Amino acid sequence: MSEENMSKSKAKREARKQEVKKEKAKRSFGSIISWCVGIVIAAVVIGVIGMGIYTSLDQITPSSDFSRYIDENGFIEGADLGSVKDLDMTNLHVALADVDYSDDDVQADVDAALSSKSTYEADSSLTVKDGDNINLDYVGYVDGEAFDGGNTQGNGTTLKIGSGSYIDDFEEQLIGSHPGDSVTVNVTFPDEYSSNPDLAGKEAVFECVVNSILVTPELTDEFVVNNFPEYGSTVEEFKDHYKKEGYNNNLRTYLTQYISDNAEASKLPGKYTKHSRSTIAYTDRQSFEYISQIYQLYGMTPPSSFQEYTGMSDSEYNAHVKEEAKTRTAIDMTYEKIFKDNNLTIDEAYLESVRSSYSDEETAEFGDPYFKQLALKTAVVNFLAETVTVE
Repeated sequence: MSEENMSKSKAKREARKQEVKKEKAKRSFGSIISWCVGIVIAAVVIGVIGMGIYTSLDQITPSSDFSRYIDENGFIEGADLGSVKDLDMTNLHVALADVDYSDDDVQADVDAALSSKSTYEADSSLTVKDGDNINLDYVGYVDGEAFDGGNTQGNGTTLKIGSGSYIDDFEEQLIGSHPGDSVTVNVTFPDEYSSNPDLAGKEAVFECVVNSILVTPELTDEFVVNNFPEYGSTVEEFKDHYKKEGYNNNLRTYLTQYISDNAEASKLPGKYTKHSRSTIAYTDRQSFEYISQIYQLYGMTPPSSFQEYTGMSDSEYNAHVKEEAKTRTAIDMTYEKIFKDNNLTIDEAYLESVRSSYSDEETAEFGDPYFKQLALKTAVVNFLAETVTVE
């Protein structure tokens, strides 16, 4: 073989070696890529599964078992009361201005009490005045013909004079009349009258009969004795009752808010705190359903979803509830600490009154320990109301 042919053969062998190396490298690289892709896919799958597990664990299931992790005395199971911040409530000083019940507040209560005893009177000596509530019948005519929707005869309807709820100048023409009087009222419907476009801009005549006037009784000693004997026998005692009641309510509200704002505990009982999330979620769901029903009852558009009602996404709401549960647990522990530190007892009469404000189904569902805890908190507030200094 010539030297030239030997060189060509050698060159071919070398070329083939290089091709084999390239194929091996290619296969090796492909294996590496496949392995990496497999790792990535596995990571994604594991991540998805992990997210599913996390999402499941992160969900808060509503529960109406309010008594869970509360013992038969109303105490929190596993609570370390030594970790509760001492608020030194018995030495608390409260500014009178923060809890006082003003004379205006008292008068508002008195007015409400008088109003609750108001009655419609048909006494012909009474006179319709601006601001009076009256009962009347009427029939409306346009061009001498009675029109639909303009007749209350025999049924009666109530109207507050000066409220502006009727056509302009209708109410004013009734002022000065008396129960039993027939009054002819002349009006003109507005040019734009959406309630009945057929009447828009037309003159009308209403033949009215004043049936009665709502009369509010005067505040006298006799009124107090006949209607609110439990509040006293004189006007002075009657007003003093509202003054004291309003003050006591304000003071108890102040004390309750003070505890809520300042309660702290460095060690929270895990099971109780975690379960509190469920009871909070239950309460929020119940509120959502109640509000939705009220909206529908009054023809309003209710929140389209629980998220819209809370104004939070699911994750935001869950985070909020978790923090709320911690706060509430610290508050509950603070009440329990004050209760035990001062050797207080639960008022059985109040315990029964608390139960009675719930339905039999709710009482059974929420459990007796829960109501014991409520009574415990009331005992604390009542004790503090008699102990703190108001000045």
